[in-house]
Amino acid sequence: MAITESYAISDLIRDSPRFAGLRGKLLEFEPGSDEYLYALFDELPLNSYPTYKTFLKQQAVEVDNFDKSDHLSPVFRSSLSPKQLVTCVDSTLQSGFDHFMLSVKRWPSNDFLGVRPYDAVTDTWADHFEFQSYQEVARRSRAFGSGILSVVNTKRRQTLTNNDFIVAVLSHNTPQWVITDLACQSFSLPNTSLYETLGPQTSEYIMNLTESPVLVYSKNNLYNVLNFLPKLEFVNTLICMDYMDDSQVRYLNESLLNIKVNARGEQITFYSMEQVEKIGVMTNISLIPPRADSLYTISFTSGTTGLPKGVEITHQILTSGVAFGLSTFKIPSNKKDKQLYDLCFLPLAHIFQRMIVAYDISRGVGLGFLNKPDPTLLVENLKLLKPDSLALVPRILTRFEAGIKNNLSQSTLRNGVANNIIDAKAARFSTKGGTDHSIMNYLVYHRVLIQKIREGLGLSNTTYLVTGSAPISKETLLFLRSSLDTGVRQGYGLTESFAGICLSEPFERDAGSCGAIGITAECRLRDVPELNYYAKRDLKGELLLRGPQIFSKYYKNEEETAKAVDEHNWFATGDVGFIDPKGRLHIIDRVKNFFKLAHGEYIAPEKIENLYLSVCPYITQIFVYGDTLQNYLVGVLSIDVDSVRDFLGNSNPQIKSWEVETLVNKLNKDVTLRKSLLNSVNSCMEGLQGFEKLHNIYIGVDLLSVENGTVTPTLKIKRVQATAHFKRELERMYEEGSIIKTSKL
Repeated sequence: MAITESYAISDLIRDSPRFAGLRGKLLEFEPGSDEYLYALFDELPLNSYPTYKTFLKQQAVEVDNFDKSDHLSPVFRSSLSPKQLVTCVDSTLQSGFDHFMLSVKRWPSNDFLGVRPYDAVTDTWADHFEFQSYQEVARRSRAFGSGILSVVNTKRRQTLTNNDFIVAVLSHNTPQWVITDLACQSFSLPNTSLYETLGPQTSEYIMNLTESPVLVYSKNNLYNVLNFLPKLEFVNTLICMDYMDDSQVRYLNESLLNIKVNARGEQITFYSMEQVEKIGVMTNISLIPPRADSLYTISFTSGTTGLPKGVEITHQILTSGVAFGLSTFKIPSNKKDKQLYDLCFLPLAHIFQRMIVAYDISRGVGLGFLNKPDPTLLVENLKLLKPDSLALVPRILTRFEAGIKNNLSQSTLRNGVANNIIDAKAARFSTKGGTDHSIMNYLVYHRVLIQKIREGLGLSNTTYLVTGSAPISKETLLFLRSSLDTGVRQGYGLTESFAGICLSEPFERDAGSCGAIGITAECRLRDVPELNYYAKRDLKGELLLRGPQIFSKYYKNEEETAKAVDEHNWFATGDVGFIDPKGRLHIIDRVKNFFKLAHGEYIAPEKIENLYLSVCPYITQIFVYGDTLQNYLVGVLSIDVDSVRDFLGNSNPQIKSWEVETLVNKLNKDVTLRKSLLNSVNSCMEGLQGFEKLHNIYIGVDLLSVENGTVTPTLKIKRVQATAHFKRELERMYEEGSIIKTSKL
């Protein structure tokens, strides 16, 4: 595969006057040596040089470019590296495997992969995590990789070192998932992940497209595996991640295996992970370390229409992503040289969590996993692990916000002390920004309120939260920063960019952006005239990306690649962005999702949805719909129950005692009550024209889900499917008509 010429953070430090101070700190070390790399990692991030304030003032800059088209904006690059894009941290670190082995060498005894032990006798989970060390995981992943090669190639009648196949994984997050990924890296085996939530057809499609001969799965997926196995043409090896003794594996092979050979005549066999590791120890195949151009993973996008597209992610894309993370994430001085922890919560099937894990590995972080694949157990596990950082989606953060507010309303501090503290913190962050080092904060605010909130959520040690994949309101960002005294960083990225290529700063005064483009990519905007976005005039338009962190092709899909990537290697994201005077990116719309209403006005539903979500604290999900024969919009809304109950309860105290089902039913049946909520929601929407606001709504809780097919696993709305799913409710709203016609929009 073609790769960009290597240019490392260490090269940037050598070349740029901006990093003279950092260069001086590294002079005593031999470039490329382990000691140099340790010192380099300890002195990052890059945005601290020459000072952090310098970076905040101008985070991305325009660079010279040859294409001066009137339809395109200038090219923007990070102000940290405007002359050349970065591909890695150092020339000695050309793959994810290189980063892992450096961490094994530096922190062999560090906690790495941890779970809560389970007691089968009492059917209880321990109140602590037990971890495998980096050294132990290195040993196990090498054995497992060697075992996979041995078993698969024996069945294919190939030499044991043949690594020309793809390993498939079907599982929720577990330590074995990460061990499998590292086993693949150890022997330059690409892998791909199947989606537990998208059903057997998607799994069959991915398995047959990739011709994967091996599937590593969790025990809870055994029924699905047995169900779609007859339709898999190339599989010969099925490996269960969870513990199974030899008799259980034998029973699977003898009694439940409903097909004995695949389409190639190769015998199909079940194994346990322990069996494959033992085989790997016996065969002891030498490591086959990946190169920068080696394929790391094929990550299938859960598209809003049609079959998923497989994004080819090379190790250079991975090392670029790690370099971006190291250039911007700061470890507080009091935590340096200490064991750090993170909770691996978001699905590893998606690229966001994969990127976070790659960064964590480079820092020697310990990764904890939920004791069961149940999101409602998040806070319980956070309280035990007490992570130093955490990546979450906005939907979880808005629930944190609602929970904090609900608890405060019922606490002994409800007489106004809590609100006064949070208001004071919010005023401080809104006017000044930056970490609050005041005596009042630490001696009063933390002791009286903030530390109690943090401990209640398991965030007492958390330095920052990272969020992405969907918009989040400025109000939620400010509230969480104020109530937790913790930085919240909103990012932007796609599967095609190995997740984040932009990341906002944790305590910026003017919150709401996705931050500036990172050091490993460049961006520009392109006109979208039909939506009145003009790139050169207003710095608004479709976002285009290019650079070593951006993919170059979809797997076995030249047609979709040609649609997405032009002859100059610019990837068209389909997202509409705005670049502010500091160089920061704001996502404001989508290119393709627009339609006309009866009066001829164009409607961009994603822009409207994002604005409602970013401004209104009552809404957790929204689907905006417009019938082209009508002249107004309607919407399907999932609400934050506590917030809505409190708002409506101000005029009718009885509402505060309603259960969730009662509240939802009353809102959908009582036009007056629903109108009161809708008018309040619409009153916040100053950025919308009257015809862009909702005139009627259908209300529920968690109405949009992967299970009912209305959103993708990354929570993008499937509009055709959502329209079909809510057909009856949409028709009913238009039959009822606008409930706010006489209200002033």
